[in-house]
Amino acid sequence: MFNHLFKKGAAVILTAALLVFTPSAFAKELKIGVVDINLLLEKYIEEKDIYSLLNEEFFARDQYLLKKRDQIESLRRELMSSSGDEAASIREIERNIVNLEREFVRISNDTRQEFNLRKNEELYKLQREINTAILQYAQDYDYDLILESGLLFAKEALYLTDPIFQTLVQDNEE
Repeated sequence: MFNHLFKKGAAVILTAALLVFTPSAFAKELKIGVVDINLLLEKYIEEKDIYSLLNEEFFARDQYLLKKRDQIESLRRELMSSSGDEAASIREIERNIVNLEREFVRISNDTRQEFNLRKNEELYKLQREINTAILQYAQDYDYDLILESGLLFAKEALYLTDPIFQTLVQDNEE
């Protein structure tokens, strides 16, 4: 009888010990966060006003292109109004129009290409700042794991997008 009770008691104590000393009992609670990188980049682009910066940078070229376009239109009007003039004069106007159109297309393509390169440079710079801010936030608030959006599901409480955006904005104001 005592032997049976002793065996039952030992089994209960052994089960309790297993529950208390399992790895989950030793494991530290993980601190996990989620960042929506696309939303963060979109908000940060608006905050930094990248497109206004680039438009200012390319304003002179845009004005030059508008001036070339006006010259082409002016020559076309001149060509339309010169119905009975010399043939040599008409050919000269047509040649000028063709040359100006070529120049316009070339400069327009170069400007668009350079604008896109500058835009990519600025976006790359912003992405680096965001990555640095995320790493700094993780260290400052002792996060074990920060996941990027694209997950199937994450609780809203795990999202760190807004606090990290606020950190970025504050860092830029200082």
